[in-house]
Parts: sequence; C-alpha cells; structure tokens
Amino acid sequence: MKNLLADILKINSHSFGDQVVNGINGRLLHKCLGVGRMYAHWIKARIQQGRFIENLDFIVVLDTDLSLPNLASSNNKQSTKARKQKGNEYILSLDMAKHLCLMERNEQGRAIRQHFINVEKQLARIAPNVYRNTLADTKARLEAIDHNHELNQAIKQWQQRNGIAYTPNHYRNEAEMLDSLVLKQNVRHWKRQNNIKGSARDYFTAEQLAQLKQLQETDKALLLLNMPYKERKAKLTILANEL
Repeated sequence: MKNLLADILKINSHSFGDQVVNGINGRLLHKCLGVGRMYAHWIKARIQQGRFIENLDFIVVLDTDLSLPNLASSNNKQSTKARKQKGNEYILSLDMAKHLCLMERNEQGRAIRQHFINVEKQLARIAPNVYRNTLADTKARLEAIDHNHELNQAIKQWQQRNGIAYTPNHYRNEAEMLDSLVLKQNVRHWKRQNNIKGSARDYFTAEQLAQLKQLQETDKALLLLNMPYKERKAKLTILANEL
C-alpha cells in the first residue's frame, strides 16, 4: 500500500498531447481511494462540495485519450485489449488531494493522508522552518474542512427537528456568517475588495482558520440547543470579538 501511494500520489509531470502539467492525477487518486462511484461523477461532485477553484486547486485537460479495458469481445469472452475513449483529466494540487482524502472518510483516505504527513515529516528534517509553517497551515485547513462537515450535519438535523425544508441557502448563509466574523467584515465585500473568486477560506491564514474552527464548534453546540439563527449570530459575534 505504501509503495502504491508513493507511486500514485507523488507530484509528477503529466503529458497530454502537447501539454505538460505538474500535479496529482485525479483519476489515479480516485482509484487509490477505492471509490465506488464513477470517476467523472465523483470528481465533479467533490469539486462542488469542497468549493475548489479551477486553475487554482486543479486544472482540467479536455478530450484526453483514455485507455479503458473492453468488457467483452465478440464471442463474449473477456478481452485484454484496451479501447480508446475520450475524457477529461483533472490534475490536482497537493492541498486539494489532501482535502479529497479527508472528505472520503474511509480507510484508504486515512492511509493516504498519513502518506502526506510522512512526506511532511521528511521535509521537517530538511527545512524545519518551512515545515513548521506548512504543517500548521495544512492541519488548520484539514480541521476546518472536518468541522465544516460536522457543522453541516448539525444544520441538517436542526432543519429536521424544526420541520424546515432542505435548502442549500442555510449552509451558504451559515458559512458566510462565520467567514464574515473571522474577517471582521462582510465576506462578500472583502472578496470584491481583494478580487477573490471562489471560497474566502482558501485565502485564510492559519490563525484565521483556527478562529474559524472555534466558531464552527460553538455554532454546532448552539444548533444542538435549537437556538435560532439570529441568536446564534449574536453569541458568535461576541465570541469572535474576543478571539
């Protein structure tokens, strides 16, 4: 398993026709994670769920020749030949690959995540100052993702307890409220001022991500108490001002 991870997950130069791209091949990561869903459906859903940004977290190489095994030959026997098919390849940044591993919440994902930790430990011996900064930032981002999943689950349960129909707005409004508290200003205004596309959290510092984690944990506890949105926001604002 370790050798497989090392081969698949190291950053390589991938050639697609006349394009050469550095990164991790999403199709190989999908295979290594043992995901049951079709790759194309899985990667698109994860990009949406994780709010990953094209040309920042990943790039798409369109109409790539894929070599796929034939299911059967004309005489209904399994064929060992490969058939050519066009498809899109996703080349992922190292950070996005880490996040995808965490989102899977399975044994493979934990193993791959440990692989990245081991790589970072090697970096610690070579460049300790770089390692400390990188590790702190990586841990904060992974924890923020994990707490965001738990918070979304708490919102869903709150909706069910109160007979509120599901709507993505609840999740988006909650996230924007927390981001605004971390930034000490409206997150939409901040993004416009800084010409930010996609998720503001991709640009948070390790300190801001630590603050976000505390706010997420408190928000989840308040949701379990069935506290309405306005009351939660008031209490979280007080906490944010103390952080």
